[in-house]
Amino acid sequence: MGTDLAGKSVLVTGASIGIGRETALRFAAAGCRVALTYFEHRAEAEEVVQRCLGLGAPDAFAVSLQLADEDSICTLLERVIDRYGALDILINNAGVISWKPLLEQDFGELDTQVNVNLLGVMKLTWCFLPLLTDAVITVGSTATLHQSRTPPPYCATKWGLRGFVKALAVEHPDKLIASVHPTVTATRMNDMQGMSPERVADVIYRIAAGEIEVEPGGDVDLRDYPNE
Repeated sequence: MGTDLAGKSVLVTGASIGIGRETALRFAAAGCRVALTYFEHRAEAEEVVQRCLGLGAPDAFAVSLQLADEDSICTLLERVIDRYGALDILINNAGVISWKPLLEQDFGELDTQVNVNLLGVMKLTWCFLPLLTDAVITVGSTATLHQSRTPPPYCATKWGLRGFVKALAVEHPDKLIASVHPTVTATRMNDMQGMSPERVADVIYRIAAGEIEVEPGGDVDLRDYPNE
């Protein structure tokens, strides 16, 4: 049996749409307090807040976040501290991709993917770790588990995240630190093609609740949960 997460405070990045939205809703339905971030989709984020409250979350709020901007990360930290004092669970979900082949991408596109998907996640995690009580779950990609046709810059950032998670778990054995690896998921990033984001969200929740066991720094491959 898993742990009852009711009353826990959870931060989900990139939660206005897709996997992040469904993850925020899943934790809300379990009675968690939910902080969620958005980049461009403010109206959608506010709608998610209302849906979280409707599902039974004791509290929910949305904060604008640009992961490539350190000031934005610090503002998010301050907002969470002001609201919750500390944080129980961090879900690193936000990310970007350019679907063009490497030689068709310019330096700016390379910088953006590295700064958001890797450095931004590292900096945000660095900020929240001292406040964090329970878990860091990071959304990776099955592109890090096998050879992939996904563009190399995106793959590189996700491979970097996987290594970051594994090393972080060694430094913080008192916390649940793991990666979740979806395959192609039906989000705007993938033209709404692939597995359902609800399925990914459910696995993320079950890891946090201890219903799915994972070794420190371990990888949870969504292809192993075809009917979950």
